[in-house]
Amino acid sequence: MYQKGSTALPKHIKFYALILIMIVFINVAVYRHLDNQASVKYNSLHSLYQLKSDSAFAYLVKHASETIPLADTLMAISESKENENPAKIRQWIDKAKIQAEDFDEQLLTIIEFSDTFTNDAVPKLSVNNTAMTTENQQDMFILAFQARTWRPLYQISYSYWKSDPKTIDAKTRETLRSLATELRSLNQTITSFKDDAHHMFFQDQIESYKAEMLRQLKPHLERLNKIQDDFTGQK
Repeated sequence: MYQKGSTALPKHIKFYALILIMIVFINVAVYRHLDNQASVKYNSLHSLYQLKSDSAFAYLVKHASETIPLADTLMAISESKENENPAKIRQWIDKAKIQAEDFDEQLLTIIEFSDTFTNDAVPKLSVNNTAMTTENQQDMFILAFQARTWRPLYQISYSYWKSDPKTIDAKTRETLRSLATELRSLNQTITSFKDDAHHMFFQDQIESYKAEMLRQLKPHLERLNKIQDDFTGQK
């Protein structure tokens, strides 16, 4: 019988409280189990993703095309005679545009796969909906996008098409020579990494190659960008 002043809970309330506590503990246990499973699955997917990215990076570097053909075409245009056949100049310019587009795309793709997806990385979209995982990678991708060699070639192509008589002015010739010189220097850097790519066996090795390649590519891209900015009059 209930006595006045007593704080004891009825038995059925105690029973329900016990059941509620048990349910809470079960839910917590289930949540932790599912969270652990999700973490294991994420880590597994992360490892597979990084392995796939590393493999693609090594392949791209091993099979990277040289920049010498493009440099040679640019030099041919810059050294053309004043009375050179316009059809021949037009052919060189069109050839250079195709070579430049191929080179630009190759370089951007290599940088795209130079990511190191750490557990705390927050993937972000950069230029052309390309996912970047580090600030350095994003900065390099944007720099490479700005330094694309096809940009001045399309301007040169348009200017040559409009000119009458058909001429390549001194500023254009100097710009083409500067681009060719830098592309030959860049080719030496790319070739050295092509040789080293055959020794990329372990993840830590590939990550170090990625970081070092980005570091060595940067001054080349900065110079290519400056040459083009000087040509177009941009600051």
